[in-house]
Amino acid sequence: MVSCAKDLDVKDVNEATEVYVQSLRLLREMLVATGSCQKPKDTDWQKILSPILELGNKAQKACDSRSDFFQHRKASAESLNAFMLVTSPSPPGHVQSIMETFDFHANKVLQKKVEKETAWVRAFKASLKELKDWCAENCKMGIVWNVKGQAAADYFAAQPLGAAPSAAGAAPKASKGKGKGPPPPKGGFVGMPEEVKAKLKADTAPKAAPAGAGMSAVFNAIGGFDTGKLKKVTDDMKTKNQVKEGSQVIPAAKAAAPSKSAFSKRGPKGEAKTELQKDVNWMVENYDGERVVMEDATMKQLVVILNCRNTTITVPNKVKSICVDSCEKVNVLCQDVISAVELVNCDRCQMQALGKVVAVAIDKCDGVNVWLSKESVNAEITASKSSEMNVTIPDPDGKEEDGDLIEIAIPEQFVSRVVGKKLKTEVSGIYSG
Repeated sequence: MVSCAKDLDVKDVNEATEVYVQSLRLLREMLVATGSCQKPKDTDWQKILSPILELGNKAQKACDSRSDFFQHRKASAESLNAFMLVTSPSPPGHVQSIMETFDFHANKVLQKKVEKETAWVRAFKASLKELKDWCAENCKMGIVWNVKGQAAADYFAAQPLGAAPSAAGAAPKASKGKGKGPPPPKGGFVGMPEEVKAKLKADTAPKAAPAGAGMSAVFNAIGGFDTGKLKKVTDDMKTKNQVKEGSQVIPAAKAAAPSKSAFSKRGPKGEAKTELQKDVNWMVENYDGERVVMEDATMKQLVVILNCRNTTITVPNKVKSICVDSCEKVNVLCQDVISAVELVNCDRCQMQALGKVVAVAIDKCDGVNVWLSKESVNAEITASKSSEMNVTIPDPDGKEEDGDLIEIAIPEQFVSRVVGKKLKTEVSGIYSG
């Protein structure tokens, strides 16, 4: 994959590759640590994983939708989530989910049919598949930590992820022999011998705990506690039956639930603007509660609608494609679209085709409604990781002048069955009728 990036010789691709390789180094450090320390407590994960979280934020910020290599950056940034397999009860399934997200962006690169870019994508996916296979062979049911090891918080405080080798203590001196050390064994490190497992099991078996020895001692004390000298609580002594004059119980005010937009990262993030970049991309950004008409857009240009809320955007001319990204409650009215209309990471958005649209792509969206004209009813609709999607079309049995419409739910649930050596997937029966 690194060699493919060097052959391509593009700064965006080289940086995206380096970020992914760096995440693999951090993952290796984490896997090595599992042999020396206990599993981190829930309260410790945030601090321990801060290096990979910072790396992920850096990768996401580097994704510029105006760049010709935006999809390369995005595919790499999404792949960094593979590191979180260390917290997953099923690492192979977690990596498979990451591969599906990767495919969404990788397929757009493959559609360009550029040989060197295609080679990079295939090498990248091969890396993820190898990681999945390794997980299936070595940690199918989750990562195993050393129950008798050092506390995770102390271990990573002394040896944080990504620290220089010197931070982990002095390394043993290298021998003067010729050649390099042997490579890691195929399939990863050898599992714990059975005799060691048996000894650990015997050592950790429940025993009679001495006084003050953890929760076992607490439960033993509770079991032998004498309640004979306690006073009985009568009904009039119960708090619920006590009434004080001049007092009134005021229920605590419930904390206001944070609005969805507060943490969904959707909506305006700066000054509203509409500008043409590189004579190709029309950028419509950060509008809130307004109406925007893109009268100057042409069939050789793309319209990118980014970080808008409560806005109606009209594209009256024929354009190459339309992309709606990180928007909330945005309505898009368009005429003819040559390529596709894409909705990514949006909430409660609607797209209405007044002319001919050949394809609609929906990814990571909630509450999307697609309105298709008579010319667009044969459009191909692709959806992934989205919910509450509907498509509205003219009623083929109704009269055109009456404007009769039919609303159809886009399936979210599927049923898969193994048939011979293949998997047969069908739409769930809840969508029938």
